[in-house]
Amino acid sequence: MVRRSEKTGNAADFRDIFSPIFVKELRQGLRANQFVWPFIVVQIAAVLCITIEYTSLHVLEGNGIVFSAQMSQVIFYFLLWVVFALVLPLTLFGALQPELAGGRNVELLLMSNLSRWQIVLGKWFVGSVLSGLMLISLIPYWLVRYMIGSVGNVSVEAIQIVGVLATNATMNAIVIGASGFRNYVGRVFMILLSGICSYLTFLGGVMGIVGFGGGTPSTGTIILSSCAGLVAMALIVVLNLQMGRAKLRLFENPLDPPSTALIVVLIICTPIMVGITAGVTRGKGGWIMVLILLVLGLLIDPGPGRKNRKWAQA
Repeated sequence: MVRRSEKTGNAADFRDIFSPIFVKELRQGLRANQFVWPFIVVQIAAVLCITIEYTSLHVLEGNGIVFSAQMSQVIFYFLLWVVFALVLPLTLFGALQPELAGGRNVELLLMSNLSRWQIVLGKWFVGSVLSGLMLISLIPYWLVRYMIGSVGNVSVEAIQIVGVLATNATMNAIVIGASGFRNYVGRVFMILLSGICSYLTFLGGVMGIVGFGGGTPSTGTIILSSCAGLVAMALIVVLNLQMGRAKLRLFENPLDPPSTALIVVLIICTPIMVGITAGVTRGKGGWIMVLILLVLGLLIDPGPGRKNRKWAQA
């Protein structure tokens, strides 16, 4: 059903259905050069890779020239991972600065009945949606590759796509969480620190299903390990968005500890706790620790919040 506006009685506008932060950031992001230029580069790379694969499979081999089409696939996926796991997330390098710098727009946003979670989630959703739109635009590329016979295993291609989207969403959260720091060096340091801790946490969560035993894992084990990896990524997203949320405070008392101190300590300790649990249980209990930490991450409320929440939302 289409929701109707309370004021006019007409069908609800786009800005009435979704969060105002999401609508604002999405409209700005679709017009920004940080989205347009990577979009153009990815499309050009896809066309070039299709040309190389078609030529190698139907022209060169027919003339007795052996040229592996896998090289173009490697090049394309390399560019794909660079764009989605590095370039697009880094466009969010200053995501929280408009709210924190200068006139501190965060005070106006919080007074307009928006919560801190809505602000950081809106920015994270927009970054992930824009990346998803760019990936959807590449569907014709995969269809052409399937028709010319260069797609050997459809399930492997699907896993690649899911991995790209999940990694992009994780990196978006890491960059948004670090964007609350005013110092460029501090942002870069937090991105590197969170990235390393996130990778170790992901390995701990996956090893919690696969275990430390040898041999080729079964299909069920691969599926379970993939699910454990996604849960570990969800934990990483929650912790880093909590770090950005901790920065969105109405005031800063110089005598108090930094608002993000608890989150930074938890990010550092997360791979240690997951690794110790996985080691003690021979790799079978790491995913349990990941689930426990995910619940704790959702319950964290740093800074002034719970007691004053009703007043802030009144």
